Amino acid sequence: MQKDLLGTSGLILLLPPRVRSEDVSEDDVYWLSALLQLKQLLQAKPFHPIVPLVVLIPGQGDEAVEKEVEEGLMLQDLISAQLISDYTVVELPGSINDLQGTTRISAAVGWLVSQCPESLELCSQTLQEYIEDGIDSEFGKRFYHDWKERRLAGLPSQEPGVIIELYNSVLQFLSDVASSEHLCDLSWPVTEFSEPGGNKQLPHLQWNTTDHLAWLKKAVLSFQIPYLDLPPLGAPWRPVCHMIFQYVSQIASSTHTQPLIQSQVENLLSKTYQKWKNRTSGNSDEDGPSVDEVPWDDILLACIDHKLRDWKPPKLRINPEAVSEDGQIRVYFFKEHLKNFTLPFSWEQARLHTQEEIRQSHMRSRVKSPISFKKPYSFSMMPGQYGSGMSMPSRPEKSVPSIEEFTGTASAQGLLPQRLLAQLQQEKMESRRFEEQLHQYLAEDIKPLGDFLGLPLYLPQSLISTPNVTCPLRKSPVASAQEEAGNPEGDKPLVEELNPTLSDRLKHLQRLLRANKEGEVASELHLSALLDMVDT
Repeated sequence: MQKDLLGTSGLILLLPPRVRSEDVSEDDVYWLSALLQLKQLLQAKPFHPIVPLVVLIPGQGDEAVEKEVEEGLMLQDLISAQLISDYTVVELPGSINDLQGTTRISAAVGWLVSQCPESLELCSQTLQEYIEDGIDSEFGKRFYHDWKERRLAGLPSQEPGVIIELYNSVLQFLSDVASSEHLCDLSWPVTEFSEPGGNKQLPHLQWNTTDHLAWLKKAVLSFQIPYLDLPPLGAPWRPVCHMIFQYVSQIASSTHTQPLIQSQVENLLSKTYQKWKNRTSGNSDEDGPSVDEVPWDDILLACIDHKLRDWKPPKLRINPEAVSEDGQIRVYFFKEHLKNFTLPFSWEQARLHTQEEIRQSHMRSRVKSPISFKKPYSFSMMPGQYGSGMSMPSRPEKSVPSIEEFTGTASAQGLLPQRLLAQLQQEKMESRRFEEQLHQYLAEDIKPLGDFLGLPLYLPQSLISTPNVTCPLRKSPVASAQEEAGNPEGDKPLVEELNPTLSDRLKHLQRLLRANKEGEVASELHLSALLDMVDT
């Protein structure tokens, strides 16, 4: 009457004794009553599993009794409707003292055992174990495999949106398995053996009710994390950090636990910034690392770990019978259903993209260009060429692009290297000549410099109109002789010029260095003009 025949694995129907009558209507009433009783019995149990049936009928000595039972109870129709799996009809003797009746009932029970449906392959875990094992199996292994491959190949972190979609898809799948509609029709457990909260062997009586399965679904989905868009690649460091902290604030379940996840993410971002600062030595124009350098994978792992630890049950009311004495909530599911997870399309595409990036990285590491000018080239002078206590800050090193970046024609690839190399050799010779003269000048006393300081060390024809940037510290011997002939009283100034003070020598050296520096600027401009001509 309560329709609570849980755990049923077989049915036995005992028909009342049949009174033979010539009235056909009495026979119809007898079989209709028996059929109604059988259907009520079948409705009193859940739909699954389908069970076998034994029909016991008191003996009438009629050889056609089995066929009458089949037609009266419509047993073949019940099999077709999948209400029973099979049946057998057993005729009992009229006397209870007949041991043959006991033998037949024992054989009927043995047949039921042989036809008993297979036991349900239900698995049982606490909600915490179910979530942790599911995430580790479907998310953790895939994520760490991709993470390891990208790290070994020197690739940046996987996109955060792809990671989040994989994680949330796993939780969606786990919630579907835990609340599967197939669980509602299961005839389990045996009512007399169940207990509140259930255990590993037997669930509680409310384990597959609609309300409890809805609560489980919402509970599993509550472990999902919000979606996060990848900022533009050129986004500044500080706004990106602000966006990350806003996202992290959504992970914590309360303001009491928010500082914990905030400090973890702040530590990750601080390490990233420090690595960038050490690598760039503070010479970068940017205010911090680029978007590619943000450790999105580590940040999301910290968020997921915090979500699993800092979890609050859904606000839906849960049946008290579903909670065990130690406060645990158990999840019952089919193990085979856990094998049906389908990867999201975005993750499959991300994995293909990762493999392509790794392949390209390996190809770049194996291919070596026959002519390459990408090695940093410094336009500053070699250190140590100035006098004691004198130094000049070197210019920032500039990377000269390769030939392929200038032109794609075969003729240009053959002529441009020769021209550039010849130009560089000429500059080196001029620099070496100037260095020798400078050392000679420093080693000896002040010598006439003639027209050496009239122009910078290197001046292309295109810049020949540049005015003189320095003038000689002292006159040449020829000019001095001419002035001496025209000015007999010039002996004293000439003696003073032949014996200059230390300050005069330093001023002269500074002018000399200034002239060389301007020569370098002219050299750079000339080389830049050559590169521009190649580009055009």
